[in-house]
Amino acid sequence: MSTQVLPSTPTSVPTPAARRPWRQQVFHDAGYLLGNWFMMLPAFIVIITLVTLGIGTAIIWVGLPIMVGGILTARGVATAERRWVASVTNRPTLPSPYLPAAPGASGMRKLLRPLSDPQSWLDVLWTIIGFVISTIGFCIALTWIIGGLATVGGPVATIITESIFRDEQTGLGELLGIPFPLGFDIATQFLAGLVFLLTAPFVLRGWAKVQTGLSDLMLNSRADAQAQIASLTESRAAVRQAESDALRRLERDIHDGPQQRLVRLNMDLARAKRQAATDPAKAEQLIGDAMAATQETLAELRQLSRGIAPPVLVDRGLEAAITEAAARSIVPVTVYADLPERLPDHVETAAYFAVSEALANVNKHSQAFGADVFIGVQDQWLFATVTDDGVGGASLAKGHGLAGLAERLKGVDGILTVTSPEGGPTTIEAVIPCAS
Repeated sequence: MSTQVLPSTPTSVPTPAARRPWRQQVFHDAGYLLGNWFMMLPAFIVIITLVTLGIGTAIIWVGLPIMVGGILTARGVATAERRWVASVTNRPTLPSPYLPAAPGASGMRKLLRPLSDPQSWLDVLWTIIGFVISTIGFCIALTWIIGGLATVGGPVATIITESIFRDEQTGLGELLGIPFPLGFDIATQFLAGLVFLLTAPFVLRGWAKVQTGLSDLMLNSRADAQAQIASLTESRAAVRQAESDALRRLERDIHDGPQQRLVRLNMDLARAKRQAATDPAKAEQLIGDAMAATQETLAELRQLSRGIAPPVLVDRGLEAAITEAAARSIVPVTVYADLPERLPDHVETAAYFAVSEALANVNKHSQAFGADVFIGVQDQWLFATVTDDGVGGASLAKGHGLAGLAERLKGVDGILTVTSPEGGPTTIEAVIPCAS
């Protein structure tokens, strides 16, 4: 076993969605700013008409279904906007933010359910604000696109009109009394169009961010919050399940191993005590057997203690703990580490168990001649990779030790990936966020 500086970083550290080439992004932004207005205009007219009419006639009950119709129309347009925003920003669409009807609810309650859903009214409010913002965006996009086209279209139009209406045409250059007025007009139009053309990607991207940001805030914030709550709930459940499984496994292993050995050791010592006066040789043999059993019990307890954070992890940090775990391996292990002085406790503990379990898997099943451990931090993510040259076949399927490790990492928002084709090699990688 040896420790070396980490030579490189793995490629599987989670990264944001890949950016599009700027030319593609310009077309997406322009299409969104121009097309969105054509969706918002009829939506604004229909939704505001229905909702206003429904509110005005709600006192005679007929307004309620009219109001629901307006809200459901707003929902449909908002759903289309969510998908459009996801396409423009190049990220996945969030799940539906709408509250489902209660199980067993009557038909009338199901019909009126949208009226009590906060997101439904946010959709209606977004229709009003979004129409204003999309109108501004439409004007900006149209102005910059036409201005950019003026780079070529302006000079061509000037030449054509000058040739047709030579005596009647009066350009800017001629009004200012500039020599060669036609050339001045053509150059001015070309430069003005060039300014629009060069600034178009930045202007369109900037307003598209404003417009998509507003839609995100009003249409996706509740879904995002619900997704985070669901993720946290799932993570907490995974932590509880993993800890419960670990405690049950530790209890079973202690009961079946060290506890039975200690019971037998106590019986052997009691026999030795009885034999000490009458048969010293036999007593000496029993004491020798008891000492051997003590060593076996200690070895088994050390093996079980791998499921508990070792003192070296608390005292000297993750790198020292990983180095010690690698030193205990039967298969030769090389450790490549590039770590800060200390990390949050839950990150170090999770990473230690990930590497320990992976090395245990190497020793038990891989038939490998050597293994490498890569561990480091990049962009607020800790990555730990264990690679061996064994026979492969490692699996995350339920019932395997790695499945329990994956659940444990899930509890700290970590990810475990296993690549282990038959015949090897095997790569087990854990990626854990370092935020406290």
